[in-house]
Amino acid sequence: MIRFRFELRPLAEVAPWGRERANLHWFGLTEGWYWIELGDVCLLKFAADYEIPYVDYYVVRLWEDLLQLLPAALEQVPADLVGFVESDGRGWNDAESEAVDAAMDWWSSRDVYFGYLREPPSLRCWRTGDQITVDWNAPANFAEPRALRTTMSVTDFVAAIEEFDRELLAAMADRIAEAEAIPPVGVELDLDRLRQEHQDRSVWLKRARAYQRSTDWPAVRTGDGQLMSR
Repeated sequence: MIRFRFELRPLAEVAPWGRERANLHWFGLTEGWYWIELGDVCLLKFAADYEIPYVDYYVVRLWEDLLQLLPAALEQVPADLVGFVESDGRGWNDAESEAVDAAMDWWSSRDVYFGYLREPPSLRCWRTGDQITVDWNAPANFAEPRALRTTMSVTDFVAAIEEFDRELLAAMADRIAEAEAIPPVGVELDLDRLRQEHQDRSVWLKRARAYQRSTDWPAVRTGDGQLMSR
């Protein structure tokens, strides 16, 4: 079972945005740290003995990127493209064409974005049958395991994202209420806008689940052949 875990930094310790005029918004109020529990292992944990050994960033970033990933992760990978989606890209041919672009976009859509980290790991997810494969590779700044590939049911994968969504939205509802009761000193905070954005984000998961991908399979297969041929 996979779980997406997080903690929000105490409101009084959240750093405001803006140089000339300190302010905070929904995104900024999610400052905290997060990690992933996958069975009995912990991903996104650093190797160094930090006080907080997990990714210290805005929790909403992981949430947004998982929702961005979800439609692609749930799209069934045809049997003839499993080898392509499982590849790590290092052995690909140096080919250029519209089909190659389509294939690379299709491949990369199953990658959770961590480009905001100095030495980012790779976390990729794809579906075959009723199983989701989770593929993890990380540089030496992360704790073991630095490479892991495992599978789980589609139901369990979706349930974990739904749980993360519920927990983050509940924590942010509490945070908005706290900010309203005890406003941060010297920080501009638009509570009406906060509530409106919170309401809007409450349906993002539903939108992601309802999104229908339109994959150009002939182009992806052609690009696969150009990238993977020997």
